[in-house]
Amino acid sequence: MKMDDFDFVETIILDLKARHAASQILEVRESVSRTELKKAYRRASLRYHPDHNQGDSDANKKFILVKCAFELLAEDNPCPALLEEINHWPGVPDDDKYRLDNQWGHFLWWRNKFFGSEKEKRSSGKRSSCV
Repeated sequence: MKMDDFDFVETIILDLKARHAASQILEVRESVSRTELKKAYRRASLRYHPDHNQGDSDANKKFILVKCAFELLAEDNPCPALLEEINHWPGVPDDDKYRLDNQWGHFLWWRNKFFGSEKEKRSSGKRSSCV
């Protein structure tokens, strides 16, 4: 495989996007130690487990993404569900909060839509099932 091959470059870009999304899902730095990664995985697993979020229709999907994020960062095992999720941007946001002319804007919009934002969780005063 040549380094200037388009597929090779796309594969690397997709892997970097997946790793970034995985670190955001688990709320860790991308260069975190394995011990800290395990702790973050356990916290996220408890937070997003479907049994703890029975009112959330996306709880199972969130839990699977947490598992996929851990597998990618800890075991270097890419997960199709995570790759599919970062490549699929359902719907269009209703407001102009995010710039959708670039992939970073799409990612921020997806993260906020699917996992919510920390500021919104803190301001609501109740515990949310969102990252």
